[in-house]
Amino acid sequence: MNIKSLLLSCGVLLAASPAFAQAKEITVQIWGSTWENGLMAISQQFEAETGIKVNAVTQSSSGEGLVKLQVERDNPSVDVWFATNTIASEAAQDQKLFVKIPQDKLSNRDQLIKGAMSEDWVGIYYYPMGIVYDADAIDVPPTSWEGLWKPEYKGKIIAPAMSIYSGSLLTVANIINGGTSENFDPGFEALKRLNENVSLYYTSDSQARQSIVQGEGTILIGQSSHMKAVAGEGLNMKMIAPRPAPMYFDVMMMTNGSHQEEAAKFIDFIISKTAQEEMLARVNMAPVNRNVSLPPELAAALPAEGDGIVMDGAVVLKNISEWSVRFDEIATR
Repeated sequence: MNIKSLLLSCGVLLAASPAFAQAKEITVQIWGSTWENGLMAISQQFEAETGIKVNAVTQSSSGEGLVKLQVERDNPSVDVWFATNTIASEAAQDQKLFVKIPQDKLSNRDQLIKGAMSEDWVGIYYYPMGIVYDADAIDVPPTSWEGLWKPEYKGKIIAPAMSIYSGSLLTVANIINGGTSENFDPGFEALKRLNENVSLYYTSDSQARQSIVQGEGTILIGQSSHMKAVAGEGLNMKMIAPRPAPMYFDVMMMTNGSHQEEAAKFIDFIISKTAQEEMLARVNMAPVNRNVSLPPELAAALPAEGDGIVMDGAVVLKNISEWSVRFDEIATR
């Protein structure tokens, strides 16, 4: 056999060999802190079990992430997008970019808690926005949202900017001051007064955690993963979620990409009991799989029955641009 025939023969053998088959993979777009603190390790477990490699593209917020996806609407490179449920519900109207969840391919769907799946998205975990505080640094701990306006908290509060958590702080301020979904003026007037007590407005979860660890405040308006992460730095962190506590699902959506079968397998893996237990241990978020037990400290941080509220995604989308302008005027004073 001559060299040419030998190479052709080897080429045929190599092409036919499963060991040299092209590896399956998906790309997910996710918040950097969520990826590093939880999903990266869980994705490695998924890869070990299925042989499907998971690549990550990071985003600082759901809104910023959606803009990235829209740029490549005609040929998405991302297969699974992570977002808050409020942003996801509105983003789903883009039926060219996103596809419906193939629920018949999710073997773990019957284990989900109520509200954890829609036709457009599947929840990863859920959490309330609440008040996280350093119990060793505060003489009188806050017991309600209204208490944050007390003068003794001047310069001690780290609060979310309008660009993160879909205006949750504004929504709380508006409700407790008599506002409505059509009139947010009472909320903005309350935020003007609260501004005296705010030392910093954060735009990412990592900035929120870093700020309180560095002593830029002793009270963080945030969620349960903040409590766990900051406690890991040696601070005695506590959390309450008083009424009205904005409730969120962080969710997964599927794009109209070229790896939809693999994407569905990934989503199904993430909502499995094993992956949900791992996620709970790593990020301290309430699991969407009802077969996972809550640790006492997380159960205590969740709002009492009836105290949680779900923000209207349509109202947020309609008003967020105007809210951002008005908020910036307050925050820069």
